[in-house]
Amino acid sequence: MSAISTAVVGALAQADGAQQQGHFIDRFIDTVTSPEAGDVVIDWFQVAIEWLVLIAVFAIPALMLIGGIRSRRWSVASGGLVSLLAVLWYRTRPNELIASGRRKFAQEGEPLECVNAIIDEEGELLECSSGLTSQVRQNTVLDQWTIPVGDWGEQTVRWVENNLDATLQVIKWPFSRLLDLIVDQWLVQMSWVTVCLMVFVIGWLVRGFAVGAMSAVALIGCGLLGAEYWVETARTLGFIAVAVLLCVIVGIPVGVLCGRVDGAWTVVRPVLDAMQVVHSFVYMLPFIYFFGIGFVSATMVTMTFALPPLIRLTNLGIRQVPEDVVEAARAYGAPERRVLFDVQLPLARPAIMTGLNQTLLLSISMLGIAAIMGAGGLGRLLYQGIQNQDIALGVSGGLAFFLVAVVLDRISQTDADSRNLMSRIVTAWSNRRTPEKLLEVAQSAATEKASRLAEEPEPPDEDFVPASGRERTSVIVAGAAALVMLVALLLPWSVDAGRVSAWARFDDADLRTEQCAGEWVDAAQLDPSGTSGSTSELACTGETQLLSNSFNGVSPSGGSWYGIFMAALAMSLLTSAAMMLLRPGMAPPWFGPHGAVMFASGSLGLSLAFLLTNPPSAVAVHATGIGVWVAVGAGLVAVASAISWLWNAPMTARRPLSARVGWGRLAGCAFAVLLLVIGVYSGWSYDTREGSVIGPELQAELDALEEEARAQARESNELAAAATAEEAAGNLARAEELRNAEIVAKQAESAASNEFTTKRSEAQRKGDVIFNGYQSDGSRLGIWTLLAGLAVLGLVLPGIGVFGIDERLRYRWSTIAGSVGLAIALASAGWIASIARVAEVNFVSGVGAVIAAAAGATIFASSRGTLAEFERNKVYGDIPANTP
Repeated sequence: MSAISTAVVGALAQADGAQQQGHFIDRFIDTVTSPEAGDVVIDWFQVAIEWLVLIAVFAIPALMLIGGIRSRRWSVASGGLVSLLAVLWYRTRPNELIASGRRKFAQEGEPLECVNAIIDEEGELLECSSGLTSQVRQNTVLDQWTIPVGDWGEQTVRWVENNLDATLQVIKWPFSRLLDLIVDQWLVQMSWVTVCLMVFVIGWLVRGFAVGAMSAVALIGCGLLGAEYWVETARTLGFIAVAVLLCVIVGIPVGVLCGRVDGAWTVVRPVLDAMQVVHSFVYMLPFIYFFGIGFVSATMVTMTFALPPLIRLTNLGIRQVPEDVVEAARAYGAPERRVLFDVQLPLARPAIMTGLNQTLLLSISMLGIAAIMGAGGLGRLLYQGIQNQDIALGVSGGLAFFLVAVVLDRISQTDADSRNLMSRIVTAWSNRRTPEKLLEVAQSAATEKASRLAEEPEPPDEDFVPASGRERTSVIVAGAAALVMLVALLLPWSVDAGRVSAWARFDDADLRTEQCAGEWVDAAQLDPSGTSGSTSELACTGETQLLSNSFNGVSPSGGSWYGIFMAALAMSLLTSAAMMLLRPGMAPPWFGPHGAVMFASGSLGLSLAFLLTNPPSAVAVHATGIGVWVAVGAGLVAVASAISWLWNAPMTARRPLSARVGWGRLAGCAFAVLLLVIGVYSGWSYDTREGSVIGPELQAELDALEEEARAQARESNELAAAATAEEAAGNLARAEELRNAEIVAKQAESAASNEFTTKRSEAQRKGDVIFNGYQSDGSRLGIWTLLAGLAVLGLVLPGIGVFGIDERLRYRWSTIAGSVGLAIALASAGWIASIARVAEVNFVSGVGAVIAAAAGATIFASSRGTLAEFERNKVYGDIPANTP
């Protein structure tokens, strides 16, 4: 199981022992709520509803009777009278039961066989046969009038299996062959890096660089969950690809045929209506009966479910091609093949692409049902996690499932539809019978885009404002600080022990090298008596000396991912400074002044997080390297110069910001702080290693049990040898006694060994060592992230307009608040990644770090909207220089 998935299980627990009182939020909710009072309210509500229904049952016929008499509408009055009498008759009859079928009763000591007899609640006979009225009132009458639909279906399946086997194999062949080729031979056998690069290239070509990069990063996340998750991810991608490919092969030709031939549409339309009315679970039955369970039948079901929108929209696109265009093509002598491929299909492309996207979304929604049918993929992991109550498997499988769905949706999404994945899947489900409504959205968006482009005036001769003296100085200092941070990564960050890596790897608690003044020889050579034990160890013939070792900012035992992340941010800051000096304003928006503040703050946050991380108690010889202090100093200079750059940069919003105070942003930041509070109280490290969960007392017990087992084993061997000797001497009685004693010794040995295994397993299962974010013997990163989050609540106030509506003021302080959020997210991510890089089995980072990273990302995201509105001022060539 992957480290990320295991952390979800363990880090939600507290480390306070067996007498846990729950989280303070849980205690608060338990105090202010009362489920018992809610049950009382529901009971009263139930009684009220029952009385209202009872009154309505009598009142409605009575009102019909009275109203009909008063208005002289005798038909209404008659209906009301009949209904009232029926209700009275039904309510006043005793609660009798019907014994369905033939049953034997004892009446006056004589056996009596009755058909559909009336009995009381205790099963005593009331009447040997019941009338039709009594039977109709009882549900048991349904057993007497059954339609054997199930038997007919079974007969049909058996006939098809016995007589159409070759036909079934022909239908099955393209599905099984494509699945074997695309899934088993290609995607599963490829390197995960190759698949990620392929998805990146496809996304870049189809939707753009940003979508391609996002898709590749999402798939990399699936791979980092573990090798098992990556294999199932590849199978899921292949499964969707095969289903959509077959839908295209079948759906587009059928849609074209329906669009060009009215008779074909008359036949196909009712079939599509029936396919879209039937529930998806019903599709499973025939395919499972005919083709068994597995990938093939699941692909067939997915294709059948996702095919109708593609046929409908292809048909609609062909029919919406202007008739005059088609007639003009025919008038110029174009054959029907040219009319189709050169006129109708190109003009119907938007409709066909919308249908393809809806087919893809519906295929994604069928992955869960495919897992129930025995198909592999991420749906299987998710289904197993739910079925086996495996939280870690379910959460990790669900995350990978979500990432794959987002990747496929983003790549296939049209420019006209920018909604999120869940909204688009819901829309696809709700419009399965009327997919033409989806085309209206795409057409209106395309029309709006074309009109907007037509209305745009010709851009004047313009250029960005060049950097001023102070701004240029700030940019140069920020770039120099970035260079220093890169140099700091080459300097020592940890000396003699791993500050962060020692949490996840016992060997990193002391990384000094032992040097021998003599020679290293086998310890047995220095101890001929053999008292040193049977284990082969090396011993020094002379004096030993411990040599110090240091590790730089990117070494696993040094800065690890803290340094790697800092290197990326420092290079981004250096790039921002270089582009600002060479081509002011021409860089992408996030390489401007607010991006520089983000990069500098993130770098400073990473170096401070590493410096403030508390090493584990097992580390006694650790020293902080000079590289960390240089990185912190350079980070402070970079932050100060980047803020100066931000203050002096001539930035203006593209459109006026709202004059209202952004209380929503403040609420978002407050929610992020609440997440940080939860993260502080949640686990940041989760340790179930044997060396951690077995304390000195338990170790002494285990040693005693191990020694007892060895003693019993020696005694058993001695008794066996003695029994053999007695048997050889002919003393069979003595030999039998020794054999019995040998059996007792072996039983004692087995009992000691079992108790040893049980105690160790119980310690590993229940003796989890969990450190939250504020414990003094933990990493204590959680408390620092919380303090930074509390600072954001003050920093964001100018950014949301509490102290005025000055746009530049709001821009600057929004940048600072967002940069702190980015630093929180990166510090937490650095902890997670550094632990995962060196972690031994049964040690993982906790969910507290994940929550803190999510909180930092929330704070950062709350500022993105404001920052995206600003760009560097421009000067225009058609305006005189002396114009005021």
